Amino acid sequence: MERVLIMILMISLGGNLAADSFRCGRKIIKTGESSNALVKKCGQPVRKLRGNERIKVHGQQKRTAVSNWVYERRNKRDMIVSVKNGTVVRLEID
Repeated sequence: MERVLIMILMISLGGNLAADSFRCGRKIIKTGESSNALVKKCGQPVRKLRGNERIKVHGQQKRTAVSNWVYERRNKRDMIVSVKNGTVVRLEID
């Protein structure tokens, strides 16, 4: 019971939550897919933010340039898709 309360508290405090996949209607996006597949399945994001972030590259944490694509979802938190060199490298719920 304590674990459940702690998890609920952590989620309610906000922050970004990692996701394994992202659903666009009936289509699903996963890490490793191309940005072209992302646009084909989900359309253009509402905004793109560029910056340097720490991400896993070949199993190692590295600071690298990424583009964060923000998708607004009706009645849900935004989905942030990190794209590096034309590949989806991370999915997060904001």
